[in-house]
Amino acid sequence: MIDELEMLTHLGLNKFLDPAGLVDSVMDRRNNPRLGIEPPWSKLQGGIFQLPSGGVSLLGGFSGHQKSTLANQWLLHAANTGHKVCVASLEMTTESLFEQLAGQSACLHEPHEGYLRKFGRWCQDRIYIIDHHDVLGPEEAIELLIDSKRLLGCDMFVLDCLFQIDLGGELDVEKRFFQKLAATARDLDMVVLVCHHMRKGQGPDSERRVPGKQDFIGSSHLVNASAACLILWQDKAKAAARSNGEEVDDNHPDFVLEVAKNRFGPYEGRIGLYQHDNARLITNSRARQYRPVMIEEEECRFTESAKAIESGGSMTRVTPVASPEIDLTTPMDPSRSVSQLTP
Repeated sequence: MIDELEMLTHLGLNKFLDPAGLVDSVMDRRNNPRLGIEPPWSKLQGGIFQLPSGGVSLLGGFSGHQKSTLANQWLLHAANTGHKVCVASLEMTTESLFEQLAGQSACLHEPHEGYLRKFGRWCQDRIYIIDHHDVLGPEEAIELLIDSKRLLGCDMFVLDCLFQIDLGGELDVEKRFFQKLAATARDLDMVVLVCHHMRKGQGPDSERRVPGKQDFIGSSHLVNASAACLILWQDKAKAAARSNGEEVDDNHPDFVLEVAKNRFGPYEGRIGLYQHDNARLITNSRARQYRPVMIEEEECRFTESAKAIESGGSMTRVTPVASPEIDLTTPMDPSRSVSQLTP
């Protein structure tokens, strides 16, 4: 006798759902929301935006606008808030990546050897670094993502950057890879963050504008398949002036970070961020402070920022708020220009 499921399958009716049967699933999702990973900056915390679990987040920007700095800072923050993370940094050597992460954790450019050893021990069972800094095949990249979840239990995977995946310059191959990457992230319920370059316009002022979603190099399907799309822009003229010791107008931020797409949440908008004075860190306000990571119950006590924070009490890694005047916690409307961003 043919059972009901077999008959429905034979007729092709098993592909159709009765909406009345979805109520329990909707209520379960409401009561047990899928949590992503919050950013390191209070301007986007408190449920405003998270890197979504079960999807790919695309992080773009012009070359040299510190996408890798932001991605590494985010994964370090994730590791310090209880997540296991894995990073494939295909444009940096593993030594350079480790040193950058250590510097971010200590709020220093070059922590001393003793700190590096302590940080290395702290990273164990928190941060996994793929020992590869060259081109990866698309299937190999997918396998690394799967292994990071099934073998290591990672919640977050950072791929830096998409140009280092051997896609043969074919848009259809790129599209299929990104589709599979998104499907794998969904199946594994992981946060996947992919860094990618954006095309510049013509002329010397091409970097003076904040790029848009249409400026990602490659197929438009990259944005379409992403669960979230982030764009980082750095004010290069201001950065050069600060580097030369010139006075700068801090009423305008050093960086603009735009949430240009957010499939699982309502927020889309821009915030202004600032460069830390002593490390490759992006900070919340023009106070340019950041809380060091606590390793072995010990702070990195030889920086001014660490000393300033030492008496703060809380051991959770969040961006310290200097004052209401210089810490804008209200997200920006994406239609506002850079000059309209309040620091």
